[in-house]
Amino acid sequence: MIAMQYKIILPSDYPMEKIETRIREKGNLLDGYPGLVFKAYLYSRKNAEYYTSSNSYAPFYVWRDHHSMMTFLRSEGFKGLCEQFGRPEVKIWFIEDEPTIPNSECSFACIDNQVSQNADIQGLNVTSWETVSVSWLAQPELADKMSGNIYSIGYIAHG
Repeated sequence: MIAMQYKIILPSDYPMEKIETRIREKGNLLDGYPGLVFKAYLYSRKNAEYYTSSNSYAPFYVWRDHHSMMTFLRSEGFKGLCEQFGRPEVKIWFIEDEPTIPNSECSFACIDNQVSQNADIQGLNVTSWETVSVSWLAQPELADKMSGNIYSIGYIAHG
């Protein structure tokens, strides 16, 4: 399986309600998408209760195979995102173990580039040797003991 993420850094005065509305209106469009295990619609607010340094939209995907991922990256939906925000750098990691899919109790994600034994997802980019660890959290206070970027989860689409 392949984990994939892109992060769009938004201006500090960007009205983040636009991102939340986008997630509410378009999140379900990927439910049932062929080859998608899940997509976590992640975002961060600079003024959130948990520490974050920027406003961002940073969805995280797990794909069954590279053909499905490439079909999505060539889709009209991804093209529309690129037209609105610019073409993002897409990071990918191969994951070995079955990923833990966040459930409705998970409101936050912590994504780090260091290996964490307790992470819900771990992956490796074999080109750069960058690792990724993803932990799903019910409360942001749980992230105080973790390093990495904290995001709110707006919606989980299931393939």
